[in-house]
Amino acid sequence: MARVPYVGTGQPEATDDLAELFREIADLRGSVHHLHRALANQPSALRAFMGMSRYIRNDCTLSPKLRELAVLATAYALDVEYEKVHHRPAARRAGVSERQIAAFPNWEESDAFEPAERAVLRYADQVARTRDADDATFRELRAHLSTADVINLALTVGWYHLCAAILGPLRIEPET
Repeated sequence: MARVPYVGTGQPEATDDLAELFREIADLRGSVHHLHRALANQPSALRAFMGMSRYIRNDCTLSPKLRELAVLATAYALDVEYEKVHHRPAARRAGVSERQIAAFPNWEESDAFEPAERAVLRYADQVARTRDADDATFRELRAHLSTADVINLALTVGWYHLCAAILGPLRIEPET
């Protein structure tokens, strides 16, 4: 059970501004999730959170497929069920195959991934496990991504570490 309440639009703490923010989130994400409702206990924080979320998920140049592979690698390495539940469907929409999704958490043993995908997965996994990437992994990554996309990947992986640090301690559950 979550350690903070999930705010809804019909509750006393829900202002017109919060209702508008929930409409924006629903338009962007399809619905307002538990994570958003928990963060709505501090609406200005939720608005700031959504700004970065919008950049990572909608505006950065990293391909959606590579982004979702990085998110899944991070979610599995950090064992964040909420992110696994939300990002398996997102990965499918981004072009990640069922075979690739089924390879998690043991993606390294699978031949389902192209070299650029492996470089992204290795980077995300290493960062999740060690908060660093070794030189060989970074060279491999640089062979496949532009400098701008390396930055976008670093931001994406870091963003989902932040999400994990919110979801876990607040015990935010996936929607049922």
